[in-house]
Amino acid sequence: MTAGRRWGVSAITATAMALVGYWRWHRRAIPTPPGTVAAPIAWAGADNIPIVGIVTRLKSVITDPVGLVVRNRAVYGDVFTLRVPTIYDFTFLLDGEHYQRVLSLPTDHAGVGQVLHRVPTVGYWFPRAGSGPESLQELILGGRRLMAEMLPGARVAAIASEVPDIVKRHLSDDAGIVDLTEAIHPIVYEVTGRYFLGDRLWNAMGDRLTEYYRHIGDGIDIVRTTLSITPYHYLMPEYRSTRKLYRMLREELPAFSSADSPLVQAIDEARQAGAPLPAADKRWMFMYVLWNAMTYPGCYTYWTLVDVLTQPGLLDRLRAMDSRADRQALLSRCLMESVRLHPVSSLIRYLDKPYEFEHEGKTVHIPAGQAIGVFPGTLNRDPSRIPGDADAYDPDRYLATPAPKPATFGRGPFGCVAQRFSETVTAAVVDEIVSRFDIELLEDIPVRRERVHQTYPGSPLTARFAPLGAAARR
Repeated sequence: MTAGRRWGVSAITATAMALVGYWRWHRRAIPTPPGTVAAPIAWAGADNIPIVGIVTRLKSVITDPVGLVVRNRAVYGDVFTLRVPTIYDFTFLLDGEHYQRVLSLPTDHAGVGQVLHRVPTVGYWFPRAGSGPESLQELILGGRRLMAEMLPGARVAAIASEVPDIVKRHLSDDAGIVDLTEAIHPIVYEVTGRYFLGDRLWNAMGDRLTEYYRHIGDGIDIVRTTLSITPYHYLMPEYRSTRKLYRMLREELPAFSSADSPLVQAIDEARQAGAPLPAADKRWMFMYVLWNAMTYPGCYTYWTLVDVLTQPGLLDRLRAMDSRADRQALLSRCLMESVRLHPVSSLIRYLDKPYEFEHEGKTVHIPAGQAIGVFPGTLNRDPSRIPGDADAYDPDRYLATPAPKPATFGRGPFGCVAQRFSETVTAAVVDEIVSRFDIELLEDIPVRRERVHQTYPGSPLTARFAPLGAAARR
């Protein structure tokens, strides 16, 4: 045997031994205290094939996280652990009791710092004063408080009066054929941006903010998040947009005072441990508030409009209503149904302390350093929580008694603080669009890619816009 062949055999042998060793480590048991058990580690389907299972598991996490949970639930029931290469274990608890309990845990028990630390722009790429997940979580909690204080009911209700002029700026009467996946988000971004920033700051930065956040919002899809930790990230538009956003805020934001912008004022008044935020964290807070205020309502409004246009009879019913308040109340319920039927793939909390519960006569122990996931998709189609046909699109179900209990906007210390804001923005924008235009979809509805943070369309959706006659307008 030549030296080259010996080297080749040695390399193959070493690689095989390394793979076998990694597979054994991948299949290791979860230690628990005496008298307790671990949640079963789930290996449904090809994930159970030695070595190959590592690849299939990673592929499912990236491309089909919903299907991964559904497949393993069919085999293991409502309590199981998913082991994912390169990250901590995820234990999924799929019943309604744990949805309430887990999401209501104190922030020092179950948090999101370790989770969002892995999200582009929010967790990395955009500088802040601290660098670890603990300081990130403190900023997130501060940002949530700040947003909640900026959303008083009377001011939120006034949003509807601002929407018609904004829609006209983005969709003229001769709009013609447009791609809804690109046309709707800028409208929503301007509505939400003017609300938080004020007109003067939005007029100075709005076009650039729209461009940057459109890319940044796409970047939190798990496929792109995976690529973002490779050298390829230098070529990604969300990375370049994050850096442009940072430079713009660093160079231009100091020219605006509290009198110019509600958000600037709120950030100036914010305190962490009794002290004002350092300059880096002020810029990060500005970015984070807009990240929430733009990306989520943009997604909600897009899908609500798609459902209004495609659910039988819904658009005709909406246009037959004389009252704008009644139309927008119906559209708020449409948003709830769109999110209920197609929610985010999971809500994740990272455990800083163990979590125990009784299950089938045993005490299940989930150690600190793992994550717990609840799965809105199963809860939102559970007949015990959603009376009537849980698989049907029915916006009037929220008027019935008993009221449904959907898992849509989360709960607890990290639940959404802007549900009413999102409902108001979505209802006002969709109402204005369908009141002004006859809209003909020219393609099939895109596949809905349900991910951790939001639901993405799998392809463009072009539509033909034609002005409605005066008699058809409300």
